[in-house]
Amino acid sequence: MAIEVAVQRLEIGDVVLVSPPQQDEEVEATVVRDVERTDTTIRVTLRVEGRRDDFVREWPLGELVTVVRGP
Repeated sequence: MAIEVAVQRLEIGDVVLVSPPQQDEEVEATVVRDVERTDTTIRVTLRVEGRRDDFVREWPLGELVTVVRGP
């Protein structure tokens, strides 16, 4: 089951739908490091299964993301 949650609620192990860099379609990516929070943004390190490199995605506070599985 997929649900929309505010990015500031993400934690390690959550699986979210995102479009990785240089890719137009959404894929499932897992939060693999502690979420970094500032006064205005949330920065998350993500990993797509079967890919070698992790990538970082940054969202403004309050943005909604689709979580498909929790930790």
